[in-house]
Amino acid sequence: MKDLSELLRKARMMTRLSYGLLIISLIGGGLVSGTPVILLAFAVAPLLIFIPGLRKENYRSISMLCFATLLYFTVIVANLFEPDRSLFDISAVIAVVTLFITTMMYSRWLQRQQASSAIDYSNEC
Repeated sequence: MKDLSELLRKARMMTRLSYGLLIISLIGGGLVSGTPVILLAFAVAPLLIFIPGLRKENYRSISMLCFATLLYFTVIVANLFEPDRSLFDISAVIAVVTLFITTMMYSRWLQRQQASSAIDYSNEC
Protein backbone atom coordinates (compact mmCIF):
# COMPACT_ATOMS: atom_id res chain seq x y z
CA MET A 1 0.00 0.00 0.00
CA LYS A 2 2.92 2.32 0.70
CA ASP A 3 4.24 1.80 -2.83
CA LEU A 4 0.82 2.60 -4.27
CA SER A 5 0.62 5.89 -2.38
CA GLU A 6 4.06 6.85 -3.71
CA LEU A 7 2.98 5.98 -7.26
CA LEU A 8 -0.16 8.05 -6.80
CA ARG A 9 1.84 11.03 -5.56
CA LYS A 10 4.14 10.90 -8.59
CA ALA A 11 1.26 10.36 -11.02
CA ARG A 12 -0.67 13.27 -9.48
CA MET A 13 2.33 15.55 -9.87
CA MET A 14 3.03 14.48 -13.48
CA THR A 15 -0.64 14.76 -14.42
CA ARG A 16 -0.93 18.29 -13.11
CA LEU A 17 2.38 19.32 -14.66
CA SER A 18 1.56 17.96 -18.11
CA TYR A 19 -2.01 19.29 -17.88
CA GLY A 20 -0.70 22.80 -17.22
CA LEU A 21 1.95 22.49 -19.92
CA LEU A 22 -0.68 21.41 -22.46
CA ILE A 23 -2.90 24.39 -21.67
CA ILE A 24 0.04 26.80 -21.81
CA SER A 25 1.24 25.27 -25.09
CA LEU A 26 -2.21 25.54 -26.66
CA ILE A 27 -2.62 29.16 -25.63
CA GLY A 28 0.96 30.12 -26.49
CA GLY A 29 0.83 28.42 -29.87
CA GLY A 30 -2.47 30.06 -30.65
CA LEU A 31 -1.23 33.51 -29.72
CA VAL A 32 1.97 33.08 -31.76
CA SER A 33 0.04 31.96 -34.82
CA GLY A 34 -2.47 34.79 -34.50
CA THR A 35 -5.51 32.71 -33.59
CA PRO A 36 -8.39 34.87 -32.28
CA VAL A 37 -8.84 34.70 -28.53
CA ILE A 38 -12.41 33.40 -28.82
CA LEU A 39 -11.16 30.37 -30.76
CA LEU A 40 -8.47 29.79 -28.14
CA ALA A 41 -11.19 29.80 -25.51
CA PHE A 42 -13.07 27.10 -27.42
CA ALA A 43 -9.88 25.06 -27.78
CA VAL A 44 -9.01 25.20 -24.08
CA ALA A 45 -12.51 25.08 -22.54
CA PRO A 46 -12.94 21.28 -22.82
CA LEU A 47 -9.76 20.81 -20.79
CA LEU A 48 -10.94 23.20 -18.10
CA ILE A 49 -14.04 21.09 -17.49
CA PHE A 50 -11.86 18.48 -15.79
CA ILE A 51 -10.40 20.78 -13.12
CA PRO A 52 -12.99 19.90 -10.42
CA GLY A 53 -12.48 16.17 -11.01
CA LEU A 54 -8.72 16.56 -10.79
CA ARG A 55 -9.00 18.52 -7.54
CA LYS A 56 -11.36 15.93 -5.99
CA GLU A 57 -9.26 13.08 -7.41
CA ASN A 58 -12.27 11.42 -8.96
CA TYR A 59 -10.91 8.51 -10.99
CA ARG A 60 -13.81 8.68 -13.46
CA SER A 61 -13.06 12.31 -14.30
CA ILE A 62 -9.39 11.48 -14.64
CA SER A 63 -10.24 8.60 -16.97
CA MET A 64 -12.41 10.88 -19.09
CA LEU A 65 -9.54 13.38 -19.29
CA CYS A 66 -7.41 10.53 -20.57
CA PHE A 67 -9.83 9.96 -23.45
CA ALA A 68 -10.25 13.67 -24.13
CA THR A 69 -6.50 13.98 -24.62
CA LEU A 70 -6.75 11.60 -27.56
CA LEU A 71 -8.73 14.22 -29.48
CA TYR A 72 -6.10 16.82 -28.73
CA PHE A 73 -3.41 14.36 -29.77
CA THR A 74 -4.87 13.95 -33.28
CA VAL A 75 -5.09 17.70 -33.83
CA ILE A 76 -1.63 18.43 -32.43
CA VAL A 77 0.03 15.71 -34.50
CA ALA A 78 -1.69 17.05 -37.63
CA ASN A 79 -0.35 20.52 -36.77
CA LEU A 80 3.19 19.14 -36.56
CA PHE A 81 3.12 18.41 -40.30
CA GLU A 82 2.35 22.01 -41.22
CA PRO A 83 5.22 24.20 -42.40
CA ASP A 84 4.54 26.92 -39.81
CA ARG A 85 4.83 24.70 -36.72
CA SER A 86 6.42 26.18 -33.64
CA LEU A 87 8.05 25.02 -30.44
CA PHE A 88 4.62 25.28 -28.83
CA ASP A 89 3.41 22.46 -31.11
CA ILE A 90 6.34 20.28 -30.09
CA SER A 91 5.81 21.00 -26.39
CA ALA A 92 2.08 20.35 -26.83
CA VAL A 93 2.67 16.89 -28.30
CA ILE A 94 5.07 16.03 -25.48
CA ALA A 95 2.54 17.30 -22.93
CA VAL A 96 -0.42 15.47 -24.46
CA VAL A 97 1.43 12.14 -24.66
CA THR A 98 2.66 12.52 -21.09
CA LEU A 99 -0.82 13.54 -19.96
CA PHE A 100 -2.42 10.53 -21.63
CA ILE A 101 -0.02 8.04 -20.07
CA THR A 102 -0.05 9.57 -16.60
CA THR A 103 -3.83 10.00 -16.44
CA MET A 104 -4.32 6.43 -17.57
CA MET A 105 -2.07 5.09 -14.82
CA TYR A 106 -3.24 7.64 -12.25
CA SER A 107 -6.90 6.71 -12.64
CA ARG A 108 -6.11 3.02 -12.46
CA TRP A 109 -3.98 3.35 -9.34
CA LEU A 110 -6.52 5.67 -7.72
CA GLN A 111 -9.30 3.18 -8.42
CA ARG A 112 -7.18 0.39 -6.92
CA GLN A 113 -6.46 2.47 -3.81
CA GLN A 114 -10.12 3.32 -3.30
CA ALA A 115 -11.11 -0.32 -3.73
CA SER A 116 -8.52 -1.51 -1.22
CA SER A 117 -9.62 1.21 1.22
CA ALA A 118 -13.21 0.02 0.90
CA ILE A 119 -12.15 -3.57 1.54
CA ASP A 120 -10.09 -2.52 4.56
CA TYR A 121 -13.04 -0.52 5.90
CA SER A 122 -15.47 -3.42 5.48
CA ASN A 123 -13.05 -5.78 7.27
CA GLU A 124 -12.89 -3.41 10.24
CA CYS A 125 -16.67 -3.32 10.67
